[in-house]
Amino acid sequence: MKTITSESDSKVILSTEKTEDFLVSILISSYNYGHYLSQAIDSALNQTYGNVEVIVVDDGSTDSSSELIKSYGDQVIAVLKENGGQASAMNAGFAASSGKVICLLDADDLFLPEKVSYVADLFQENPDIDWVFNQSARLDATEINAEDLADIFQKVRVESCQTQLDKIDFRRGVIKGKIPDFPPSTSNLCFSRRIMEKIFPLPEVKGVSGVAISDLYIHTLAIGLSTGYSTKQDFGIYRCHEINVGSSFQIKRRRAAEININTGYWIRKNFPQFKHVSNKFLSRGYATYLSTCYAKSRELSIIRKEKVEPYLNDNSLFMKLKVSLMVLYYWIKLRFKEFV
Repeated sequence: MKTITSESDSKVILSTEKTEDFLVSILISSYNYGHYLSQAIDSALNQTYGNVEVIVVDDGSTDSSSELIKSYGDQVIAVLKENGGQASAMNAGFAASSGKVICLLDADDLFLPEKVSYVADLFQENPDIDWVFNQSARLDATEINAEDLADIFQKVRVESCQTQLDKIDFRRGVIKGKIPDFPPSTSNLCFSRRIMEKIFPLPEVKGVSGVAISDLYIHTLAIGLSTGYSTKQDFGIYRCHEINVGSSFQIKRRRAAEININTGYWIRKNFPQFKHVSNKFLSRGYATYLSTCYAKSRELSIIRKEKVEPYLNDNSLFMKLKVSLMVLYYWIKLRFKEFV
């Protein structure tokens, strides 16, 4: 094991180098999720697929997360860094990875033991694809006990939707401005290193929520740039708890607004060929902000000045009008819909 100190004094603990050809990296990023993190790490380490590296990024947690990660020693690649938000954590984790495939896993979720084997087979049998999406069973945190995980995994297998794989080419849709509606949550996303290298590094925008740049940016670009497979079969567990389901309606809207605005802004800046879909993201995000109690806040003024106005100024008069009309459309739609 060796320790590397980065320019920001983040310590990266590297495990023994793998010798097999098709290495899969599981990237776990965590911020103050120490009470759930060990189960996530264990589920990544206990995969039936033998050639796996597990990268665990602690994004400056103030709980016991860093000590817990260190306790795994050479079993994981530990990236301990100052707090910078989810995008910063993902960048650090990807930089420390070596796999030909990268599977994302939230610190409060779990993988079924056969998840990576299933994904690795798909990528090896279909060298032209760049992403594989699956689903996860939603379970309340109180239902998940370490002693019963084998039984829980078996129950998920039995109850999972056994559907046929769908090969999806949605590239033209993204070019035309259609937002993909089939991508699942973060822990169900796996990507080839080839496509990740085109998308990373992510814009390190932390925002108020800490997730201003999220998986929405990653999977939209991956789908716009390449083909992949999607299945509704459950290969993981999404843990429902007080943080991810207990936020107020207004906080959820503000988070969605911030994510959509930043996704639209940075897609347009870094991948201008997807300007139509970025217009929709920015319009939807701005309208969502205007529909919240934060509409007159300093926060919105900053976003308008730093993101919305520069974005509009880079558009033609026709596109400015189009974006303005989309903002109005989404604002009206939010009057009759709980959440966008």
